[in-house]
Amino acid sequence: MKILYFDCGSGISGDMTLGALLDLGLDQDYLVGQLRTLNVSGWSLTVTRRNRNGIHAKAVTVSVAREPRHHHHECGRGTHHSHRTYADIVRLIDSGGITPRAKTLAKNIFRRVAVAEAKVHGAELAEVHFHEVGAVDSIVDIVGVAVLVDALNADKICCSVVNDGHGFAHCQHGQIPVPVPAVAEIFTDPKVRWRQIDVEQELVTPTGAAIVAELCESFGMMPELRVEKVGYGAGTRETSLPGVVRAVVGTAVADDDRVSIVETNIDDSTPEILGHTMERLLAVGANDVWFTPIQMKKNRPAVTVSVLCSRDQVDAVAEILFAETSTIGARVREERRRVLPREIKTVTTAFGELPVKVVTVSGRPKITPEYEDARRLARQHNVPLTVIYAAAREQQV
Repeated sequence: MKILYFDCGSGISGDMTLGALLDLGLDQDYLVGQLRTLNVSGWSLTVTRRNRNGIHAKAVTVSVAREPRHHHHECGRGTHHSHRTYADIVRLIDSGGITPRAKTLAKNIFRRVAVAEAKVHGAELAEVHFHEVGAVDSIVDIVGVAVLVDALNADKICCSVVNDGHGFAHCQHGQIPVPVPAVAEIFTDPKVRWRQIDVEQELVTPTGAAIVAELCESFGMMPELRVEKVGYGAGTRETSLPGVVRAVVGTAVADDDRVSIVETNIDDSTPEILGHTMERLLAVGANDVWFTPIQMKKNRPAVTVSVLCSRDQVDAVAEILFAETSTIGARVREERRRVLPREIKTVTTAFGELPVKVVTVSGRPKITPEYEDARRLARQHNVPLTVIYAAAREQQV
């Protein structure tokens, strides 16, 4: 599995992300060619190198005729703005010649900014007029990131905890707090993890926030990878931090991954409540749920509810446990597991077609029928379930 990981220890913006992706070795000429298919004129893209605290990073500068580049948050710092609605942006992207997937990514990123702007300013989505993010340079940033991410074709994209600063930023409406309101609104997405650090400056722009909120499946420490490339993208601001976004591409270690265990002890729930809780936990994607009989204080018979899930599902699992049971606390730990390569295939038996799970052990395939499908065939043909299992295991895969 190919994974792209963004390290946002110094915050994130659109141009920083674009620089980091280009520094991974993605084709600059391809990027410019794709961007030229948009009905936008009067811009040029320059890629240079900047030294940030000893880190040699790529810096992307978009020059726009009569539309100078600004540090873009939802209230622009400059005096000249290009006003576009979200519908204008969508039409612009749809009319371009970039790939369908890149179009979808770009529109989704813009939508996150638009929804945040609407909430912050108390307006309907259709009424939102972009200032900086509707300007040509920011269109290049967002669409450019979508084009490069599509070209990279990673199977999964993850992100670190995102650092932002504190204090105040100035915009056309006056002073606004950092994190700026649009960033705070975008980061209400429950999967996102972010924090303020002791830097009195804005580190995260709405464009950067929307990029990682849209692209990244999970936030936290970098997964265990066989790293192939590392790229750095530099921002324009000088701070005590390096001021770079780091992009890492690698392959997940196929036979060794990490999972989370969420557990709680309960001594006052009925079997019906626990059964219903198990169903809800499995419905949201938990890998497995099991109950273990235990004795608690005052020698009370009780049960430990254990949930096996991915790290990015921990919050959803805990929320269900708190909502459906009497527990007021849950333990969370991370464990490493070994996983055999597997795939789902369909075999043809005397009783009909049957999906099976095929794993490889010591170079030899091992077949396990999918239970629900095997049970359906057993009932349909009025034969024992073991007969269906045996018929499946006799097949060649």
